[in-house]
Amino acid sequence: MIKMPSLPPSLITPDDVHELFADEDNISGLRIEHATFSSADLDKIALSESLLNKVDFLQVDVSKFDVLDCIFRSCDFTAAKFPESSWHRVSIDSGRCTGLQMTNSTLKNIDFKNSKLDMVNFRLSHLENISFDGCVLNDVDFYNARLKNVEFVNCTISGVTFASARMTNVDISKSQVEGLKGINSLRGVTVSYDQLMQFAPAFAAEAGIKIA
Repeated sequence: MIKMPSLPPSLITPDDVHELFADEDNISGLRIEHATFSSADLDKIALSESLLNKVDFLQVDVSKFDVLDCIFRSCDFTAAKFPESSWHRVSIDSGRCTGLQMTNSTLKNIDFKNSKLDMVNFRLSHLENISFDGCVLNDVDFYNARLKNVEFVNCTISGVTFASARMTNVDISKSQVEGLKGINSLRGVTVSYDQLMQFAPAFAAEAGIKIA
């Protein structure tokens, strides 16, 4: 079961959020509305117990971003880079995540809901207790990632790469799947009967079986 973020009963709206992010390493208990950090190159930041609504992270570059107990609503993560980051108990609702880079990162207890993930890079990352609900995933890269207790519900999945991934209790049976890559790495994945029939030619090809 996914542990959802826990926020304090009252949140502070900062007077100058950009100055705060520039000056502080640990930021907590904030409500951030309609802010823009486009193309910002920030140092390591720890953000916790905060609500962010319609915040623009377009092309932001933050290595080792530590996020704990946060809610992101209608935020834009297009082409944002968060390598070697840590995300725990986070909700991302109606997010735009095209080109998001989260390589070599740790994500635990994350709820992606009604979000669009195009060309998102989760390479070498550890994902545990993750829910993708009502999301669109196109060309998402899970190469050599570790996935445990990950569920895709009512999602559209196309061209997603699971090559060399290590997976435990991953369920894609409740989603529409096309053009899956890394068929030989699907050990530990639950699929529907219709999906199994869809994947059969690729399974046969991987096993060196010719179909007459």
